[in-house]
Amino acid sequence: MFVRPGTKAKTALPKPTPRNLRQFSYTSIARRAINVIKDPIAMADWAIVPIDDKAPMNSELRRQIKVDTYCFDHPNRDDSFRSLLEKAIEEDLVVGAGTIEMQVSGDRERPLWMYPVDASTIKIYPAWSGDPNEARYAQSFQNGVFGSTIADIPLRNDELLYIESNPSAATPFGKSPLEISFNDIARFLATADSVGQIASNLRPSILIDIGDVGPDEVERMRAYWTNDVEGQGTTPLMGFPGNPGDPKSRGIGVHRLYPDGDSAMFLKYQEFLIRLIANGFNISPMNLALERDVNRNTSETMTDNDWKNAVLPLAKRIEAYFTREVLHRKLGHTSLKFQFLGMHRVDEQADAETFERHYKSNAKTPNEWRVSRGLPPLDPKKHPFADMLWADTQIAIAAAKGAAVVDDKAIEKAGNEDPKGNRNGGTEKGKDELGTRRPRGGGSDNGDDGSGDE
Repeated sequence: MFVRPGTKAKTALPKPTPRNLRQFSYTSIARRAINVIKDPIAMADWAIVPIDDKAPMNSELRRQIKVDTYCFDHPNRDDSFRSLLEKAIEEDLVVGAGTIEMQVSGDRERPLWMYPVDASTIKIYPAWSGDPNEARYAQSFQNGVFGSTIADIPLRNDELLYIESNPSAATPFGKSPLEISFNDIARFLATADSVGQIASNLRPSILIDIGDVGPDEVERMRAYWTNDVEGQGTTPLMGFPGNPGDPKSRGIGVHRLYPDGDSAMFLKYQEFLIRLIANGFNISPMNLALERDVNRNTSETMTDNDWKNAVLPLAKRIEAYFTREVLHRKLGHTSLKFQFLGMHRVDEQADAETFERHYKSNAKTPNEWRVSRGLPPLDPKKHPFADMLWADTQIAIAAAKGAAVVDDKAIEKAGNEDPKGNRNGGTEKGKDELGTRRPRGGGSDNGDDGSGDE
């Protein structure tokens, strides 16, 4: 390759090979992006539940749920479900597919074993006919630490859970977010390395021109500058000739060679690369410590968007694969499904305001809203307004006010007692209902004191 004299050859960007992907996944910027997506899913609660939540529960369903839950809780002798899931999500975000090997044991109480697999060792047979007894995948160790002496291990479709990332009809392989952001991360690392060299090996950014002088004067000026001004400085000193016959055409001057300050650190370019990396993982730059333009309102919106765009889609994809490939195809428990709990975040204030609008526009009853949120309906006998629209409740309230009838025994009882426990609506002894003291002897308040005298 021809290189111009005095220059260095440009370093080509590395290729996204499995080894490079692994190395990049342990850099700070990539690791943060991976953990933002992986940790919420790995920490989420989960359950094996019936597909039809309205179907009656029987003993066989209870047995299947108990057995499947134990198999998921104890996938093998080394992993918990969380560690297994973390490894699968790591493969999905780094290599492009979360891979788990599945094997049946023949034990009715422990029918399934699951093991994490390095997705970079998996080959796919594109001409697979769909025959369940035919190998669809093969595990190869040619690029691994075991060398190329181990023969490929064939795996049937029901023996390997292959959770493909960013699936496409153009290729059977997935495309991980790390692969999508690979070049941006490479540029970010190269820029950070260059900036680190500048910061650790500080070089002068200026050149001093002392005018039309000879080499001896330049050397004397350099010695003076080094010893008396800088001490150990290496600022370049030059003497450029001026126009002949014009002594004022040249004088001492300063020429800047390199940018300094924030410009020398290429901070804006690094910020641009961070935004590109965040886009590749479908998360906001705020999660990659870019918080310059973030306030309380925008941070809440960004957090919700990260959850909806990055965390929730991957969680739903994992749910679908576990349900279809593990519960239905491998175990034959077609009435059950795997689901994460609490993955659908709800803004309670916005949800309450939405219900209020629907309720006051006579579009939904309280019980209909509760059912839509997964809550049990209220008993109409105890809560007669639960199945009534807002207009109906207003009519009922107006009718009750017009009749002046209290239909709530608790309210009626509270009206007959004061906080001190006195009966008769809280009137004290010796006072009438209007609160005026009655005359002694039981007389009226018209001047008669009840004595009988005129």
